[in-house]
Amino acid sequence: MPTTPVLSVRGLRKAYGEVVALDGLDLDVAPGEGVALIGHNGSGKTTAMRLAAGQLEPSAGRVTVAGVDLHHANDAHRARASLSFAPDNPVLYADLTVGEHLELVALAHGLGREAGDRAAELLDAFSLTGRRDFLPPQLSRGMRQKVQLACALVRPFDVLLLDEPVVGLDPPSQAALHGLLRGLRARRAGLLLTTHQLGFAAGLAHRAVVLSDGRVVDAGPYDRVVGGAEAVRLGLQ
Repeated sequence: MPTTPVLSVRGLRKAYGEVVALDGLDLDVAPGEGVALIGHNGSGKTTAMRLAAGQLEPSAGRVTVAGVDLHHANDAHRARASLSFAPDNPVLYADLTVGEHLELVALAHGLGREAGDRAAELLDAFSLTGRRDFLPPQLSRGMRQKVQLACALVRPFDVLLLDEPVVGLDPPSQAALHGLLRGLRARRAGLLLTTHQLGFAAGLAHRAVVLSDGRVVDAGPYDRVVGGAEAVRLGLQ
């Protein structure tokens, strides 16, 4: 039997007056599958991610999570609850410590006693244990990025959206994140990410979608797309 995608996008479009940021995106993410959106800055990647996460209302098209319309269904809150999103710029509470951020997210999404253990695992994975009691203003840009990623991973989800997740991360932290994301396959969670670092997406993304000026110019198996004519033409390699 066909597998229902954990995330499905059809005809997704976003316009700001006469400026079209995204024009007609179609994609599916199956359980346990990784899909990478690649392209230059301004290609529409972040717009696509924010639409898929429910942060922006589409001008046209629809986003469904596990078959539920993210923007228009009466039970859209259920779809949003099964989706975890880490944007390209860390968004943290200035008056909550690193540890309190993870505890808040975990408890808000229904984790009980296991919340502390899961938070401790992620703090250790990202070398944040010694900064558990730090506030965001005391952290570097890279450290804040790691806190945001830990918050996205600490909670249950069916699909994970990561917009430029490795910006500001040192090589050991990139390796730690890569290992954590590979573990999503065992959980059968879907992954949609954007990245300029094609080497990072290798081994995570089964498929790639190339965006240019808001339009899809190539899509297919990851290795073929990143080595394909459009990626070469755009200088993405």
